[in-house]
Amino acid sequence: MVDLTRDEDGCLHARLLDAVQGRSGRVYADWLSEQGVQVTVTIEHAALDPFRSYANAIRDELPEAVAVLDAFHVVKVRHEALCVRMEVRDHHRLVVAAAGLKLRAA
Repeated sequence: MVDLTRDEDGCLHARLLDAVQGRSGRVYADWLSEQGVQVTVTIEHAALDPFRSYANAIRDELPEAVAVLDAFHVVKVRHEALCVRMEVRDHHRLVVAAAGLKLRAA
């Protein structure tokens, strides 16, 4: 779990809060519950990957927070959709082509 905050200059800073064993909505919800109301009421935004169980945990444990997709997963989903649309089987080739580079034989 990571805390993202902006300083007075608008720079975003990340601070590791905890490393939790397990990758499930129940683990996430339990961790949020353990933090207590005094912590969870201060959370305004919760970033997550597009995994329904995480969204459910945020809805249940952080009812006032806005759930947002993290930037990595937004880019990943868009890239995969583009590959499907363009019928690209080699994702690396698409990235190289998008950068305007040419592949050379080694």
